[in-house]
Amino acid sequence: MFEEFAGGPLPNGRYPDITLAIFPHLQEFIVVDTRTEQAEVTLMSTDAVFNDEYYRAVESEFNSLLREGGNQPFLHLIHLPAQLDDILRGIAMNFILDRLGVNFHDEENLPEVVVLVISGPTLAIPQEQVVSGFADMLYGRLDGSELEHWKRTLTELVRREADAFPATNEALGESMTDESLDPYYIWQNRN
Repeated sequence: MFEEFAGGPLPNGRYPDITLAIFPHLQEFIVVDTRTEQAEVTLMSTDAVFNDEYYRAVESEFNSLLREGGNQPFLHLIHLPAQLDDILRGIAMNFILDRLGVNFHDEENLPEVVVLVISGPTLAIPQEQVVSGFADMLYGRLDGSELEHWKRTLTELVRREADAFPATNEALGESMTDESLDPYYIWQNRN
C-alpha cells in the first residue's frame, strides 16, 4: 500500500530513489533512500530544513520574483502565489536533498523523489495497511530489527498526525464565516 502511495514504479519500471513521508502537523518526516542496495531510512527534523538559511534563500528568490512585474504588474501579481509556491517547495526540496548529500546543482544525476503527504485521505486508510505497505517496500533492504524499528516509528507518526488532524479541521471550520467566503480582490479595501 505504501508503495502505491509512493507512486509505484516510474515509467522506467523502477521505484523512486527517495521517498519522503511528510506529516503536515508534525516536526518530523521520514526519508526512505533506496539509491543503494541497502535502504537508508532516516527520521529528519523540519528544523534541519526550515532554518535561517532556508528563509534567507526564500527571501532572496521572492525579492527577485516580486520585481519581475515589468509592464504587466497586475498579471504578475495574479500569478505570484503559484510562483511563490514553486519557490517554497523547490528550495525546501533542495535543502532536503542537500542534507542527504545530493548535489542538487547536478541536474543530470538528480534522484527521482516522491513526496507522500500523510494527512487527510491517507489517514482514512487503516494504519496497518500503510505500515504494511511501508514494510513491503523495504523488505529485503533492511534487516529485521531495523525494519521493525521503522514500522513502529511510522505507526507512531501516523497516530500523532491523526490525533492532530481533527483538531485542525475543527478550528478551520469554526473560523469560516459567510463573510470569509466572499471573493477578495487585491485592489479591494477590506476595512
